[in-house]
Amino acid sequence: MADGTRPKGEHIRDVLTSLVLESREGSLLPSERVLAEQFGVARMTLRGVINELESRGLVRRVAGRGTFVQHPTLTHSEIFRSFSEDMQNRGMTPGSRRYRARTRPSPRNVAARLGIEPGEHVHSIERVRTADGVPMALESTNLSAERFPSLLAEMGKDDSLYEVLARVFDVRLESAEQTVSIARLSPGQASRLEVPDYDPAFAVERVAVDNMGKVVEFGRSLYRGDRYAIQMHVSRPSEL
Repeated sequence: MADGTRPKGEHIRDVLTSLVLESREGSLLPSERVLAEQFGVARMTLRGVINELESRGLVRRVAGRGTFVQHPTLTHSEIFRSFSEDMQNRGMTPGSRRYRARTRPSPRNVAARLGIEPGEHVHSIERVRTADGVPMALESTNLSAERFPSLLAEMGKDDSLYEVLARVFDVRLESAEQTVSIARLSPGQASRLEVPDYDPAFAVERVAVDNMGKVVEFGRSLYRGDRYAIQMHVSRPSEL
């Protein structure tokens, strides 16, 4: 047992999984011999853990060269989910870093997307969204302060915004209009996402509407380009 209660293989798996998720794509892992010596286990035990990581798409073996970190690509689909719902659906734990929430007069472009008058107060929420502790996206969103007066008092750093809206205000998001473009991360943005400066990212603008047809939020998120792919359903007109 690794800690008196858990099998050593499970402990090794957890440690190596954390190491892989915190390492850069393409990083070379120590050899099986070195890792087996570090953990004090037989190479067969260590090899079984590596096989499991490979089956999960977290590493890849290259004959004669070693085992390399391989981060799985997450598909950003057409299904309308919050970040928290999306990560939970993938079996990952959502979280946040660098949470900033404030109430401010709405800029003209934000007011236009929310359908309110410029200068009316909005709640602005900014945070780095994480999955299993790994930074995945920079999220910024705006909601009417008049419609949701107590939102910031009810909202915690790691809370799902949509869950809070449903629980506190009985508002349920039903659909959204999204625009996706490609952006380059500034050094500050890249630092928060722990990727190289000017790495590509998916910039997603979203206007979300509730089940009564009212606009609820306008937000913009930057998703790491090395961890996401965009999935779209396309069809040809029937007359062609």
